[in-house]
Amino acid sequence: MSKILVVEDDLALSAGLCFVLDDSGYLTVPAYTCQTARRLLKSDPFDLVILDVNLPDGSGFDLCREFKAAAPELPVIFLTAMGTTADKVKGLKAGADDYIAKPFEVEELLARIES
Repeated sequence: MSKILVVEDDLALSAGLCFVLDDSGYLTVPAYTCQTARRLLKSDPFDLVILDVNLPDGSGFDLCREFKAAAPELPVIFLTAMGTTADKVKGLKAGADDYIAKPFEVEELLARIES
């Protein structure tokens, strides 16, 4: 079973994502801040990170760079309302493996996770 860290500060969206992913056979762990995400990644192995850009204590772009510096093989998918081409390019240049703009379709997210 793949373990996914969901870094999303919107509590309702985080809960919904975790529910859908858990129901699809994944094990999810929510984090609402950069600090919590850092702590969780240091203490547990994850197979994937789903990451928002705007977090209450920092930037998802910076966090992605940190994650990729520490574990280049760890896949990161941005899931964020910041959907301009410039934002997408910035996220991919930060090391993300994929970038999905909100609003999004759950089926698309699941397909991207599976790929």
